[in-house]
Amino acid sequence: MDEERLQLVERIGLAIAGLTTEKDILATTARMIDAFSDDFNWTGFYMMRKGVLEVGPYCGPRTEHVQIELNRGICGAAASQKKTLIVEDVRSDSRFLACSLTTRSEIVVPLLDGDRVLGEIDIDSDRPGNFTAEDREMLEAIAGLVVDRLRAVS
Repeated sequence: MDEERLQLVERIGLAIAGLTTEKDILATTARMIDAFSDDFNWTGFYMMRKGVLEVGPYCGPRTEHVQIELNRGICGAAASQKKTLIVEDVRSDSRFLACSLTTRSEIVVPLLDGDRVLGEIDIDSDRPGNFTAEDREMLEAIAGLVVDRLRAVS
């Protein structure tokens, strides 16, 4: 991971260390990730609630997808498969649930507590092929920090 991404991971770890509510942890993390790149056009969380993903804090335009069932969309697929998914061009992936007609690529990183999915980080970009292996590594590290903090406050 390059220095810039490593610094973001470290800054998020410090920023959420003293937070005591899920909402504050997620909102702070979403804002900091979103500020990392001008090419992140929707950055937020979906959290698992009674077997359904529900939208949590996010930065970006309003979404009509406030609940997503498992195996539905890229978000539902990532949660069901319990793995990070990167879609280079959402227009060529039939699973994509369009929130914005300008979205071209997406990355979804599950928040895993052991084998249990707590939720996920979801980021859309208006640029095709926007997300790199380094972005994946950075976001998976951030997901680990978020899970650790959520565990500590629950």
